[in-house]
Amino acid sequence: MQTSRNESTLEYVSSRGILKSCDWFSLNPHSSIRFMIDYPPLPSFSTIPVLYVCSSSIPYFKETVLSVLKIPFILVGGDCDETIPNDIFKNEAEFLQFVENPFLIHWFSQNLVRNHPKMTKIPIGMDYHTMASSTQWGPVTSPYEQECLLKTLKNTALPFWERKLKCYANFHFLMTTKHGYDRKDAVKMVDKSLVFYEPTHIPREDTWKAQREYAFVICPHGGGYDCHRLWEALILGCIPVVKKSNIDELYQDLPVLIVDQWEDITEDLLKTTIVKFQERKESFRYEKLTLKYWMDKIRTFSVLRAPTGI
Repeated sequence: MQTSRNESTLEYVSSRGILKSCDWFSLNPHSSIRFMIDYPPLPSFSTIPVLYVCSSSIPYFKETVLSVLKIPFILVGGDCDETIPNDIFKNEAEFLQFVENPFLIHWFSQNLVRNHPKMTKIPIGMDYHTMASSTQWGPVTSPYEQECLLKTLKNTALPFWERKLKCYANFHFLMTTKHGYDRKDAVKMVDKSLVFYEPTHIPREDTWKAQREYAFVICPHGGGYDCHRLWEALILGCIPVVKKSNIDELYQDLPVLIVDQWEDITEDLLKTTIVKFQERKESFRYEKLTLKYWMDKIRTFSVLRAPTGI
């Protein structure tokens, strides 16, 4: 069995899968880093290059790379919890100066809360990289092996309309994240009879197995607005429940239940959502869970615009 394949070769979208599918990226990526290390020399490109920069490093990129970069490029950012553009620019003028740079063709970003014609939201997707080097959630496991397990569990799960009419939750073990208030609100506001809270912190493999028994998974915001938990739930055939935010566009045409407030979750809402989503099951765009979907979207800008256009 091949176990060394990196995230760019896998089916499902992941933060590092997007990174490693770009034309230029750090060869030793670090999440939430504020400077750029281990980038290879920028080569010549026959098409508009796709450059990946950790979103928290955008200010560093602006000062050290953008100032000397005189070719059209597509920027992809993520691999951190920063809200874009709010957390990385001092003010509106600085943001506009950056995004309106004539060489920047388009900017794809995770945790993007601003609408701009040159910007597109992309998902955080799966986290395959943590378990590839850390025992935080279980034994060290290659990205390929993680996805094989995920697919096996997905393919042996019941459809959501045949599962327990209840919400699975395991977010409550970490309540001090940047958006931890959303997690505290969820615990306080959601009817306890509608939620199964995992009683102990268990390995990720066991959480994947457990949540397959439930129709819904509670997915509050955490370090950022987007969370890996939501994309895991979708792949495993669950219906994620999220509170309304400025990244909801990502969930269009996917079976995601968006509520205005956590207290809006009732048994009646869960029942009607099951019926509605079951009726729509053939029209949901599950291809949005794949790496190929998002990379095709990103690469479209390389094809549509010639590098001699500036």
